[in-house]
Amino acid sequence: MKRDGHIRIFKGRFEAFSDGVFAIAITLLVLGFQPSKLATVNETTMTAALLSLWPQYLVYAVTFATVGIMWFNHYALFHGVRHVSYGTLIANLALLMLIAFLPFPTMLLGEYALLSSLVFFYSLIMVLISLCYGILYFVTKLRPDEPASLMGYMRSRTAWNTVGPIAYAAAALLAFASPLASVILIAALAIFYMLPSTVSLALAAGADDHSDM
Repeated sequence: MKRDGHIRIFKGRFEAFSDGVFAIAITLLVLGFQPSKLATVNETTMTAALLSLWPQYLVYAVTFATVGIMWFNHYALFHGVRHVSYGTLIANLALLMLIAFLPFPTMLLGEYALLSSLVFFYSLIMVLISLCYGILYFVTKLRPDEPASLMGYMRSRTAWNTVGPIAYAAAALLAFASPLASVILIAALAIFYMLPSTVSLALAAGADDHSDM
């Protein structure tokens, strides 16, 4: 709907579409598993083959947790909102585009293992997702007549929504020294955002300034 010259729509279909993209992306992650081709199949070779997939299990778990917590943060951001603006729609599409892209680097890591270039690529996508969420957070907080500005965006940054891009950028650089350590750092970040105290911050951030939206 359009109100007072500003494009603002009810959030029902907005949330339904977003939830659908998150659900599809998180389901597609399992396609990243690349089982070994066995010349002879028996208990010994099958057990060895399953154990050899540990990097794929790790990347799958990390990506699943990251997408899952991103979905929860998305819910927390919008649970008190009645309408969404045009800027929110565009920022949300950018975020969903990157979320839907995540199964691709996950699949590459499953097929080619923890190569430095692939882990760097994977970490870079995480950086972009984190930045997109920060922009989405900012435009969602804007009042209908409030203009977006770089200074306003910088003022919207907090420790809660700044640690992500910094840690993911560090993971991208760390990939060239130790790809495994890079993935572990991303896993640690997912655990951090799953902590009850961090979840409370997300819910509090989502509740702020939504009373008249």
